[in-house]
Amino acid sequence: MFLSILWTILWAGLALTLWRRYLKSSRSSISTLPLPPGPKPLPLVGNILDVPTTLPWRTYAEWAKTYGDIIHMRSFGQTIIILNSYSTVIDLFEKRSSNYSNRLQTEMPILMGWGWDFAIMEYGQRWRRHRRAFHQFFNQSAVREYEPQVKAASRRFLRHLYSEPRDFANHIRDLFGSSIMSVVYGIQTADKEDSYILRAERAGQGAAEAFTPGTFWIDFLPFLKYIPAWVPGAEFQRKAAKWKVDTLAMRDLPWANTVRDGPYMPIAAKLLERTSCLNDKMRVEEEEIAKNVTAMAYAAGSDTTVSTLQSFFLAMTLYPEVQRRAHEELARIVGPSRLPGFSDRADLLYINALCKECMRWQPVTPLGLAHTSISDDEYNGFLIPGGSVIMQNTWGILHDPKRYPEPEEFRPERYLRDGQVNTDVLDPTLVAFGAGRRICPGRHFSDMSLFINVACILHVFDITPVLDARGDPRTPEPEMTTGFLSHPVPFECDIKPRSKMAISLILAE
Repeated sequence: MFLSILWTILWAGLALTLWRRYLKSSRSSISTLPLPPGPKPLPLVGNILDVPTTLPWRTYAEWAKTYGDIIHMRSFGQTIIILNSYSTVIDLFEKRSSNYSNRLQTEMPILMGWGWDFAIMEYGQRWRRHRRAFHQFFNQSAVREYEPQVKAASRRFLRHLYSEPRDFANHIRDLFGSSIMSVVYGIQTADKEDSYILRAERAGQGAAEAFTPGTFWIDFLPFLKYIPAWVPGAEFQRKAAKWKVDTLAMRDLPWANTVRDGPYMPIAAKLLERTSCLNDKMRVEEEEIAKNVTAMAYAAGSDTTVSTLQSFFLAMTLYPEVQRRAHEELARIVGPSRLPGFSDRADLLYINALCKECMRWQPVTPLGLAHTSISDDEYNGFLIPGGSVIMQNTWGILHDPKRYPEPEEFRPERYLRDGQVNTDVLDPTLVAFGAGRRICPGRHFSDMSLFINVACILHVFDITPVLDARGDPRTPEPEMTTGFLSHPVPFECDIKPRSKMAISLILAE
């Protein structure tokens, strides 16, 4: 009896969803235009069986050879558009940003407690207020103020690599967690197993799994949120409840423990100071925005750059010639008696190129964060219905062999020509951080953090494959995880100081 009632609810909800989609599309004056090409949908469920579950960005890039740069799919009445070229991304997300800056409002992130995250907020005044507050502290000029904290975290990281090189993956998480906690909240994290960093990691794991549209059926059938967690098949409810605990704690606990009397005034303290003179109603509103904005910096900074630096270690293990050229440049520009600094950046052309290649080779968000169109639009003779989910195939764009010959190879020299920056090659950072009004606002902080750590690591360490019992190198495979955030599959490498002078630089306070 219960199952019969449950199936009735499911089918009724599905019918209502499809009817609403039909009414929305039928009102459009350009609805007679053809949809972009794509795999043939099945009745009712559409392309739900075609959506790849493993490394979907590779599948979409392969489909582009058949269907072109813009691909259409449909799942339970929801239109999905995949953009496989940089030109389509610019045409829609940049040139028509007023229509393509919305976000898909799905139930899973809300169930998980991410409603405060302005990266997934609807396009509107509330989002603008959050974005404006964030931009004040993370624009290209503002991030220079945080160089001392970022450099201090980098030096601590070098010491951890020296003492426990095999645990480099955990040290990377500690590095960026400690850096962002210092900048945002003034909190000094523990050397190991810090509770703030572990909490952010657990929350980030949930986001990595759930933020790609279509991962859970509730994305397209929102009425499923009313199914109790104890019902068989409602595992998404149980997962969401578990992730929600860490997601909300990640926002609330550091804010409550903000340090106001440290050597640097953290962002949270500055925001609190600004709200202190407001009336009660305005103060509550502004403090809520401030809490959300600082948590967003913490959440993004503690995970995205982590993946890029992990990919850097993988690349150095696989490409010794790249590492050799980096060592030569650092020896020539910096010399043996000090660590690289931010003032060296303009002269370290190969190191900068290496950082760009890290962003391109294994992008952190291979499909970006999905946009949603606000109203019906015509593009290249095709209809893009209002309410369509639109995903940028970042991986596909950054692995286009026409722009990047031999795209699977790690080749920093592709960005250089005759000893200078090759401006004919598309800068991967213009793609990796998204585009339009929804471009990642923390990209400048991420960029500076990646540079200083790559430069310092290569200056004092050699990174090589682990040797087996016979003395042969065990070369890892460049495999990546599937999800909204993609990380290298765990691998091993040897990390050793390059010289006695390098050891003295590592251990110097």
